[in-house]
Amino acid sequence: MDLRKNLRLNSGVQLVAVVVICVLLNILAVQHFSRLDLTQDRVHTLSQAGRALMGRLERPLIVKVWFTKGLEAPYNNHEQLVVDKLQELRAWSRGRMEIVVIDPTNDSDLQEEAQRYGVLPNDYAFRTESRTELKKVWMGVAFLYGERQATLPAVTNLSALEYDLTRTIKSLLDGERKLVGYTTGHQEPDLLTAKGPLENLRAKLSEAYELRAVDLTAREAPPEGLDALLIVGPQGVYGALEQYRLDQLIMDGVPVAFFLTNYKPDLNTMRAVPVLHGLEALLGNYGVELNRDLVADRVSNGKMRFPVRQGSYLVYTPINLPLIPNVSDLSQDSVVVRGLGTMQFPFVSSIDLPEPTADGVKVEVLARASSQAGRIKNVQRIDPDAYKRRDTSEEIGAWPLIVSLQGTFKSFHAGRDIPDAVGPEEAAGRANESVPTRVVVGGSADFIANNIPFMVNLVDWMVQDEELISIRSKTVQVPMMRPLEPRERDTLKAVNLLGGTVFLLLFGVLRRLSRRRA
Repeated sequence: MDLRKNLRLNSGVQLVAVVVICVLLNILAVQHFSRLDLTQDRVHTLSQAGRALMGRLERPLIVKVWFTKGLEAPYNNHEQLVVDKLQELRAWSRGRMEIVVIDPTNDSDLQEEAQRYGVLPNDYAFRTESRTELKKVWMGVAFLYGERQATLPAVTNLSALEYDLTRTIKSLLDGERKLVGYTTGHQEPDLLTAKGPLENLRAKLSEAYELRAVDLTAREAPPEGLDALLIVGPQGVYGALEQYRLDQLIMDGVPVAFFLTNYKPDLNTMRAVPVLHGLEALLGNYGVELNRDLVADRVSNGKMRFPVRQGSYLVYTPINLPLIPNVSDLSQDSVVVRGLGTMQFPFVSSIDLPEPTADGVKVEVLARASSQAGRIKNVQRIDPDAYKRRDTSEEIGAWPLIVSLQGTFKSFHAGRDIPDAVGPEEAAGRANESVPTRVVVGGSADFIANNIPFMVNLVDWMVQDEELISIRSKTVQVPMMRPLEPRERDTLKAVNLLGGTVFLLLFGVLRRLSRRRA
């Protein structure tokens, strides 16, 4: 009897000890957690930039997660994944972050509150065996930081969840958004009104920056407070006043990116139409020679839709064109292009970097063509047949296509007369040498609309807001399996079907043999 009591007592003590240990471990895990992340780019591990960002919190940050319960695939795990990532951020907030999860689906008061924060309902199809019913569901997150607030209206895509969350929190910490300008007046695309692919670029940039058109021909000088300036595909020549103002913006420390197209295609005539912008001398002053040529790659290139006659109809058919080189030689030392993979550069001109580089200027080639690419001068035609064979005048080489420069630059107008159109007050502020700043030159403007990650990275880098670039490069994607041969596929199916049964049979036989020997 005493033995039974001792056994029960020991069992009870062990059970209590296990429960206490589990409770203590959970308490410790809230403050000191660890995770084994086996993904290639550690996409499930909070980045160092995210941890540092949470350490900047000076007062409570309240995060309200508005999510409808019971969603079906593909949104069935979204709420849990969002909350998990927020909890990971909270662990680095020194106790200054609070998470509140709310389901406003059947509560009109909560729905009004969510909409006041900017969280909006989404249409969602609930499917049953007999019918499909369309309902309004909620999948948004609101962030409250003192008097400031920000919102993710609908979290439907989790591929860049950490970036979306940290970007929103960072906007609350930084306060006013930085101002990014873009030039107008030379038939450039208006980034605030452009349709098509540029709409996506506008949406991405507008998440973090205020965009503003800049007219360099206006009576007044360019607006103060510009944090960066984009020059995208001008179709006309910049006059003396405009070039002076561009130069002085750089002297004032405003980072400027030049994306210039020297030729544009005319599908009606199949000819390459020269584009004049008049900025070659200005760029040459900073140490960049943008050549009036086009780079062709006959081995790796993209497609363009050309009119092909089929009977009495003209059908636009995608055809490979060497004048759209695929570029994978991206600088792994630059946060702007590291990890971006392959980029396409339609109708891109090559860049030369004269030696020696000016003192105090660091030059980096962000993207260069492959070693089998050639550059062609005096381009006339754009039809693919014209580029099947290499011309004898073609120069072969891995030509730079985008370059960045950092440092202190001499003014293009140093030692020259100021243009007559410059007013006295503006002329009084003339500078002959810049403060440290950044300049970017690309030999094409046609590639930016389809390379949005590059453009967002670039603007972040230009305004020296680099802590989010490393986070954006981490995207959660399902890795693709290697295509299997039919024999491999059949073998794997057989192993999957019979493997478990065969293993159990072998285990049973071995177990029986071992017992007989014993």
